[in-house]
Amino acid sequence: MTNQNQVKNIYIISDVHGCYKTLIALIDQFPNKQNSKIVFVGDLIDKGKNTYDVIEFVKNNNYDCVIGNHDEMMVLYSQYLENDRQHEDLKYWLFKCGGEATLNSYSSQEKFYEHIEYLKSLPHYIEYKDYKTLDNRYLVVSHSTVGKMWNLRNSTNKDDVEEFNEFVKWSRWKNHDNEDIFNVYGHTIFQEPLLNDYSCGIDLGCFYQNKEKLPNPRLCALEFPSMKIYTQNSLEN
Repeated sequence: MTNQNQVKNIYIISDVHGCYKTLIALIDQFPNKQNSKIVFVGDLIDKGKNTYDVIEFVKNNNYDCVIGNHDEMMVLYSQYLENDRQHEDLKYWLFKCGGEATLNSYSSQEKFYEHIEYLKSLPHYIEYKDYKTLDNRYLVVSHSTVGKMWNLRNSTNKDDVEEFNEFVKWSRWKNHDNEDIFNVYGHTIFQEPLLNDYSCGIDLGCFYQNKEKLPNPRLCALEFPSMKIYTQNSLEN
């Protein structure tokens, strides 16, 4: 599947969800460790205790990252912290989606809002046209699968673009072969990476705590274009 005459490998890391210790241990498995070319599929935040450390690490190392639905909730709903603590959206983020753990990871309000601005700057997808499979598909990283919405991304219709942006943050697995690309994504949790000829889902639920539904939750990375899989069991408390 892969072309060995390409540029060096890139490492796509699944939804970290505040699991900083686990993230560092995963990256330590890479041949070039933190000096690797790394991109994150979003959802850096929530659930785990160390969102602050995760965002600082990704931001300070200038690693590529796309925005996930949890990242978007932090951006949108944090506005209610100052003036409407009872807002339903805020309560949903804090108590249903793991946002309370995110807030508790910050000791500085200044850093919190600095990270909000960072999350606002993240793109909805990243194209890596120099990274290709043997059958000449180039890499596209998004939070959720781009699915059949891929052709809407450059539409001149604002509604089409908004539909695409929502889809790649929130949609559950709706796989589709877009002939020119290889799409790597997270968001939907699988027991093992879902790898086929045109895409790979890599979210293995690193912070998932229901062992009956997901017996082996891990943080995952795909080495592209070699398609080697790296995983790391949770090291969080």
